[in-house]
Amino acid sequence: KGKWMTSGTISVNFFDNKTTDINNDEEANGESDYINFNFTPKVGYSIAENWVAGIGLGYTYSRNKGKSFEKDSLTSHYQYTTNGYSINPFVRRYVSTGKNLLFFFQGETKYQYSKSKDINNYPSENNDYHTSANLFFIGIRPGLNFFLNNHWALETTIGRAGYEYTKSSSDSSNIHDQQSNNFFIDLDLSDVYFGISYFF
Repeated sequence: KGKWMTSGTISVNFFDNKTTDINNDEEANGESDYINFNFTPKVGYSIAENWVAGIGLGYTYSRNKGKSFEKDSLTSHYQYTTNGYSINPFVRRYVSTGKNLLFFFQGETKYQYSKSKDINNYPSENNDYHTSANLFFIGIRPGLNFFLNNHWALETTIGRAGYEYTKSSSDSSNIHDQQSNNFFIDLDLSDVYFGISYFF
């Protein structure tokens, strides 16, 4: 369809939550709201027939904040925010499944650095700390392109499988450094992305 391709995905998730707990005639209430934003542009070049190699960059922002009350008196409030930045080289193999529909397997690696700030305020003390995390992923991601014309296509990727390593550290004395190694196949909705591609 073209020597070059550009694509991008944007996702926004948010929800509000309110809870009420009555215990021994004492009423406790809580409220929270969460928002997550993700933007990932990509560019690729056709290195051979049905093969594209490229690179993607990503930015993620999330915020979770809430309050707790007892008898309408504020007992605590918190806010947790994260900013993440990633780089994502990939190689994609296309397989034609119809006139306008192409299936692809995408082999990729990903490095992501994120910085988080946690604010927990109580009437008697403040507990603020920062956490940094490094993530490395290598694996495959299947997907589809549906071509609207010779240049524009809708794109979706569906799940992923591979190896992921993460390491995080915090400036809080109560939180220890953490590491994890995972081999996995992930097909849930949190790893389904939609976007648009342009070929030229």
